Amino acid sequence: MMKIPKIFLKIFGVIFILTLIYISFVFLFLIPKIENNAIALEDNLGKAQLQKTVQLVQSYAQELQNYKETALQQRKDELRKLTEVVYNIINIHYKKSLQEGADTAALQNQALNLIKDLRYGNNDYFYVSNYKNILLSHPYLKNVDFSNIKDIHGELIVPPLVRIARQKGEGFISYWWKKNSQDLTPYEKLTYAKNFAPWQWVVGTGVYIDDIEKDINARKEILIQKLKKILDNTKIGKNGYVYIFDNTGRMIIHQNKELEGKKFDHFLNPGKKTYIYNDLVNAYKHGNKTLYYNWDAPNDRGKYVYKKISWIEYNPSFSWYICSSEYLNEAHADSDNLKHFMIYSILFMLFVTITIGLYFVKQIFQPIVTLSHNAQEVIDGNLQARYTDKIDKDEIGLLAQQYNTMLDTIKVQMDTLDNAVQEKTKKLTIALEEKEVLLKEINHRVKNNLYVISSIVGLQAFQTKEIKLEDFIQTIQQRIHAMAIGHEMLSQSVHLNSLNAQDYIPRLVQSLVEAYVEEPESCKCIYDVDSVTFELDKLLACGLIINELVTNAIKYALKTPQNYLLVRLKEKGAMLELTIEDNGEGFSSEHKSGVGLDLVKMLVEQIEGKIEIQKRNPTRITITFPK
Repeated sequence: MMKIPKIFLKIFGVIFILTLIYISFVFLFLIPKIENNAIALEDNLGKAQLQKTVQLVQSYAQELQNYKETALQQRKDELRKLTEVVYNIINIHYKKSLQEGADTAALQNQALNLIKDLRYGNNDYFYVSNYKNILLSHPYLKNVDFSNIKDIHGELIVPPLVRIARQKGEGFISYWWKKNSQDLTPYEKLTYAKNFAPWQWVVGTGVYIDDIEKDINARKEILIQKLKKILDNTKIGKNGYVYIFDNTGRMIIHQNKELEGKKFDHFLNPGKKTYIYNDLVNAYKHGNKTLYYNWDAPNDRGKYVYKKISWIEYNPSFSWYICSSEYLNEAHADSDNLKHFMIYSILFMLFVTITIGLYFVKQIFQPIVTLSHNAQEVIDGNLQARYTDKIDKDEIGLLAQQYNTMLDTIKVQMDTLDNAVQEKTKKLTIALEEKEVLLKEINHRVKNNLYVISSIVGLQAFQTKEIKLEDFIQTIQQRIHAMAIGHEMLSQSVHLNSLNAQDYIPRLVQSLVEAYVEEPESCKCIYDVDSVTFELDKLLACGLIINELVTNAIKYALKTPQNYLLVRLKEKGAMLELTIEDNGEGFSSEHKSGVGLDLVKMLVEQIEGKIEIQKRNPTRITITFPK
């Protein structure tokens, strides 16, 4: 019987332990978590549908409220306008009473008789009361004291009208009153009162607003029908639904049409001694807003054995309780199905994983043992030992292949070491030759730069009679220093034949400031330089141009702290644009070109550029040349 390798037992043990840990995690944490989340999701869907319905009902309530407010405002405006006519009649008679010899009492009676006979609308009339609540003008109740007369709700009628008119000049109140002797039913009446202080009268009129309530109720019924159509097509889960009832226990909307329009406050909560209406209302009032109970199903009416949950909200505008409901067995069915599917899937995948894993562990184990034996032979001195079994295209096969390749490489490297040394020697010889060529190139460029210096000195020599020897020497030194800075920075650069303008230009300008300005820190220099790489020839040419123009600006422009010097180098496609600008006095009409400007023009031609000069406000010299 073949002995089972220890490494195989270790790997199998690790797989077995990890499998137990994974199964424990899935059954103890993952599946309960998913089940709870699935149930919570169903609950959230029910609550979300409830909130949508609540918002819809609130929008309907707001629509009715807006209509009522608009209708009442229209009635108030009409009452104001009508009363204003009567008020003007009284005011006209009052003005007549102010005339000499006028009979005030007669004029008052005349005004009251006119008002008594005025009619509008549906035989509506006006009234006049004095401050003692006695009706001075009324079609039916003239000279009646209304100080203690109340409506059916026990509210005084005339005293509040007199009080609001005296305090605010005008105002509205409503009370309940019968329309006529044939109809003894009291209706709400909106009344307007306006104060006529000179005679201590209150004049006004009122209209019944039951027609507004009728319109509102009609509109409300239309909105209920719209809401029914929406909720009839709304499902929560498979058979859950939304239902609505009012605070009197009347069912407004329900999936069971036999309940709609009927009071259900006498229905017992199945299995309990309480009423389902009271339980729903109390669940909302106590803050839980959730009720569990038994009820019948849409496909099984009359059997109140199905566990159900309702979420409850309240709309104060309609005095409606709005509920979304769901059957618990349906809510849990999806989570149960998901749980069973996960359990079976996990068990199946674990079985497949363990089976396949053990097979591959066995396949991996054998090549490792073989490689271990071969490695020991190499240690013992047998460099010809090779892995001769089948090499698969996996990590173990790659390891075996690399093992064989490593041994082959060692042999090849030993055989070709001399060739490698000779090749290295050849490369060093070529590198040495390249350095010699580079040194010759550097010598050639230095010679050219010396010729440039010689030419500069020759140009300056023409003006030695006009310029002091000290200035002459300093000028030559600065020109040479401008070239020396370039060589110095090139020697420190990685690239021995090119240099970045962002490094070179600020350093060159700063050296000129330090040379010509007693207090360099007071000199305001502004740099706007793009990252541009110059070869040596173009670098030195630009350096000499900047040297001449900046030196000229420092000497003749930077005389006050308000003066500035701007040095700008910008890329413009295939061209470069160099700008030297200052806000000094500028070029005078007598200004001569001088060696500096001549040298600049010569250097500009050398780099195939062109120069533009703006003499003042500010002084700007712009040189454009190819990269």
